[in-house]
Amino acid sequence: MESPRTRSDTNRWMMTDPLTFAVLLTVTTLALALGFTDTEPAALFSAWGGALSQLFAFTMQMALIIATAYALAQTTLVNRLLLFIADCADKPIKAYLLVIFTGAGFSLISWPLGPITAALVARKIATQASRTGLAVHYPLLTAGGFGGFVVWEMGYSSSIALAVASESNPTFEAIGRLIPIQETLLTWWNLAAIALTLGSVALTVLILHRRLAPQALFVPEDMVRPLAAMEEKAALEDDTLLPRIPSVFLAALILGYVGLWFSNNGVSLQLDIVNWTFLGLGLLFARSLSQYSDHFADGAKVASPTLLQYPLYAGIMGIGIYSGLAENFTAWLVSISGAHSLPGIAFLSAGLINIFIPSGGAQWALQGPSFIEAAKHFGNDLGLISMAVAYGDQWTNLIQPFTAIPVLALSGLRLRHLLSFSALICLVATAPLLGMLLIANVMSLL
Repeated sequence: MESPRTRSDTNRWMMTDPLTFAVLLTVTTLALALGFTDTEPAALFSAWGGALSQLFAFTMQMALIIATAYALAQTTLVNRLLLFIADCADKPIKAYLLVIFTGAGFSLISWPLGPITAALVARKIATQASRTGLAVHYPLLTAGGFGGFVVWEMGYSSSIALAVASESNPTFEAIGRLIPIQETLLTWWNLAAIALTLGSVALTVLILHRRLAPQALFVPEDMVRPLAAMEEKAALEDDTLLPRIPSVFLAALILGYVGLWFSNNGVSLQLDIVNWTFLGLGLLFARSLSQYSDHFADGAKVASPTLLQYPLYAGIMGIGIYSGLAENFTAWLVSISGAHSLPGIAFLSAGLINIFIPSGGAQWALQGPSFIEAAKHFGNDLGLISMAVAYGDQWTNLIQPFTAIPVLALSGLRLRHLLSFSALICLVATAPLLGMLLIANVMSLL
């Protein structure tokens, strides 16, 4: 039997896994930049340090979306909704499919919402399962929801597809025109790839569930007890109208602004609008300002790893951009490719670079110009090549701790609980993503 000391040591390492990975990735990127570029060590070190603060705005946005989503999920109304969804998962297969398609559906609408909503639903289902004996494996359940995130660049929130449809994108002059979503997101091959990819994710998760059946009911007790205590506390709180007036007033101001923004900008989402929507709804559903403050404080603790780790990833991006490492790597790949292999090389290289630069926009700025020029030279479909980079970017998000941080924070799991399952899902998703790109490319070249 494992001793308390051993178990404590193991948990400590599990807690530091994402941060440890970020440090190791920093060292690896520095070594690659020093070994394969002419950048001076002092200049490289300066670029790393100067880039640490470049994602501050994004870091704050992501920390807020975790904290506000967490606070919203603790309100009575949302708790009842999540409990209703959990009650619908009366069989393990339903539970897994519900979480997977919740994550995928929201990811296609707005990429931050997918992993967050999937993690919240998985958490509630697992908490319910601990009471009813539903045989679900919580890390696998959460990994399935995270697996649904693998289609986010194929939907409405795709940073690369929306970039090439806008004059402000870095490849507009190279392309010479806009690439509308009818040539990227709404193509038959992209829609088919969504269906095939999600089918492969669901099938993988269900096969894993069957193999884990003897140990299926696995829900960490240190997660269940605090949730149960919060629900009991919420049931005893004052539900009279008077304490709600200040929170409802503030909610009305915030949601009124959100409504005005949509009226002026149409059906479009940005991180700030998602944050203000979560904040406004949380205040509206809370029983008082003090209750919401308590929920938000708990959410801020959950979001704290984001504040610590995102600056390190900004530094990694700074190294890759300043040294030209990613650009040189892309240019070399383009030089050895041809008309039939270009989409596959774009996909695989984007997946690799995403490990070091986990940002679709930054990645397109680095890779887009080279691949667009190669596509024009070889006669490839420009929309297809753009989406090949997008597919690669979303593909390795499943093994990138940067993107897993919100899921880990909201689920209460550690990286090692999640990574083995998400890595397998990532591997399985390769076939439908890459296969559909290659099929569509062959048909476009005929």
